Amino acid sequence: MEIVSIYVLLVHTSFSDWVSKALREAGAEVVEGLGSWDAVRFIHSENFVKAVAKRELETLAAVAVAEVALTKRQAIFYAGGTAMAGLHTPRRNNVFNAAVYIAKKLNAAVISIDRHFPVGTWELHLEYKFPLYLVYGGADGPSYGYVKRRGYNVVVFPLPPGVGDRGFEKVVSFILRAAEGPLVLQLGFDIHRDDPTGYFFASEYFYYALGRALATRDFYISIECPSTQRVFVSALASLLNGIRGAEPPKIEIYRESTEVMKEVAMLIKRAKRV
Repeated sequence: MEIVSIYVLLVHTSFSDWVSKALREAGAEVVEGLGSWDAVRFIHSENFVKAVAKRELETLAAVAVAEVALTKRQAIFYAGGTAMAGLHTPRRNNVFNAAVYIAKKLNAAVISIDRHFPVGTWELHLEYKFPLYLVYGGADGPSYGYVKRRGYNVVVFPLPPGVGDRGFEKVVSFILRAAEGPLVLQLGFDIHRDDPTGYFFASEYFYYALGRALATRDFYISIECPSTQRVFVSALASLLNGIRGAEPPKIEIYRESTEVMKEVAMLIKRAKRV
């Protein structure tokens, strides 16, 4: 039985890359107008504002998307990527950390699920100390010990290469049980097993299971690393089907090795001590 869902997809009318086009084809609501520099200053420094001043349209369009998302209870939005936009520095064309902006407005936790460590979100966490859950490739980010020593109310999952559907589902299930209130997710698609540069093996099944788990919560999902167009479109469709309670994807689930699952279990055990 399908769930009566209230989610919306959001993208700005000025965005023209392939991710934006794919979202429009999926039925996204198109946001018009621009946000304000005051919203940028709400989380970013004056140095950051100076750095993105020449990209005013792109920056304030991202703000506008975040402001519309805040009027919803469930939103999946694209603001050009957010996770690398830090306190003082924009990176990788991330000109506004819409996810942290929403989390700070709602006093919500941020959950980052991506192969990459979210450097910008981490910097903002050190400044504002919001609850943070980090799921990333241990080979591409700082050690568990470093993050725990520096962070505030942070839960860390630096996953080993080879983690697939079962491992991601176990970790995310733990996080969703632990995190209260509305949830802000920075969701990457580079953890998919068909990502050409990755070493994780999540499939459409994981994105479907994530959607099912979120269906009854208030959530705000920022689309981060989209991987390839084929991966993104397929995984996004599974995420939406999960939220709606539609049929799960007919796909063979990747079976991780015993050693990989032992490491996942160890990280969850550590997290339970927090």
